[in-house]
Amino acid sequence: MTAEELRTIIEKYRQREYVDDLDYIENHLGGVESILDKLDLDPTAGASANSLGAREAAFGTNFKPPPQRTGFCTLLYQALDDFMLKLLIVCAIIQIVIDMSFADAHDLAHAWIEGFGILVAVAIVSLVTAWSDHSKEEQFLKQQSLAESTKTVVVLRDNKEATIHKNNIKVGDKIKIKNGMNIPVDGIILESVGVLSDEAAMTGESDHLNKETV
Repeated sequence: MTAEELRTIIEKYRQREYVDDLDYIENHLGGVESILDKLDLDPTAGASANSLGAREAAFGTNFKPPPQRTGFCTLLYQALDDFMLKLLIVCAIIQIVIDMSFADAHDLAHAWIEGFGILVAVAIVSLVTAWSDHSKEEQFLKQQSLAESTKTVVVLRDNKEATIHKNNIKVGDKIKIKNGMNIPVDGIILESVGVLSDEAAMTGESDHLNKETV
């Protein structure tokens, strides 16, 4: 089985008009039992720990790279990208040019001060704004990293339950879902009783959807 075939299941679910995903599973992939066989998954014992390397080589990982911090220079540029600040910069430059052009000889040495003062004020406002955004982003990323570290799931491997981080899930893992958890993968229900799923983040539909075995 290829990764593209697995992705097609999900895409047909997301874009289905009727039961396109179920037809694809039954008619193209041979049903759930055939999928389990192709993925070398024993539904009662789970995946074999010895096969994890091969699964990663064939299908990749579930690793989600952490968000990168925005550079201070980028934040400074964004702070300067303000209409009023741009207007002040233009006005300051014009004032410096005019004052320097029409100043008397004895006033020439300090004719630029007023316009330069405006530029200094703009620089201070921009630097303070950029530094504030930089600090806020740092705190946010720390909190997000802490929250990510707690996102674990229970999987069945070699007939034993193991708690692993969501980044270490492999294609073919059998995952135990619990009430209130965010399921970090796309998958097929193998066993279920009264499972309801909130897919608002993906579809915008606020009603909980009933999930059953194929």
